[in-house]
Amino acid sequence: MQRYIQSELNVRDVIFTSDESLSGVRYRAVADWSVLGRKLRKDLGRVKNALPNVSSDDIKTYTKTGKVSVDGIELIAGDLTVQRYIELPTTADSQYATHTDNNVVVRLDIKAHPEQMREWLARELMNRIQKLRKKAGLQATDDIDVFYRFDESSGSEVLAAMKEYSDVIQKTCRNVPADAKERKADKELLIEEEQEVNDVKFMLSLVWP
Repeated sequence: MQRYIQSELNVRDVIFTSDESLSGVRYRAVADWSVLGRKLRKDLGRVKNALPNVSSDDIKTYTKTGKVSVDGIELIAGDLTVQRYIELPTTADSQYATHTDNNVVVRLDIKAHPEQMREWLARELMNRIQKLRKKAGLQATDDIDVFYRFDESSGSEVLAAMKEYSDVIQKTCRNVPADAKERKADKELLIEEEQEVNDVKFMLSLVWP
């Protein structure tokens, strides 16, 4: 699944590890209190209050031995459902997000890195060009000139991405967009349409060479 995850989610690197301590994986237990209540009866309240304080190490041991003592009351395999998770800081500028299905714990770097932002902008631009080519009824082998026109003092980030990923754009779209000022007046306009990428609006034009 690694290549699929990377391509579909725009993930740069996927790192697999079974080292829980290195990854910061912790254990906690939850219970179906309606079911456990029939077993514990009057002791249910004690277990309910004490369970959140049972250590991660004790819950991990429970997964192996099937036994754990909660406020002096012994619980056995089947009494608790064990969840694995990663404890992350809750500050506003947290770099990671995490999720688990118990078998797999995922820690995702959600920080917006400049180089990935430029790569995303380049992909979005290529997507707009390809859609415009399709709308114009062009075939994959048709060569066409592409021009852009931004409003004054806008589009710098898109242009930087276009410059950095010009080889990829050339390979994918058969042409790297040029400034509309470079378009020759005698060249036939095939299609022109307003686009928007990252809240920046601009015009894309396809012109016969």
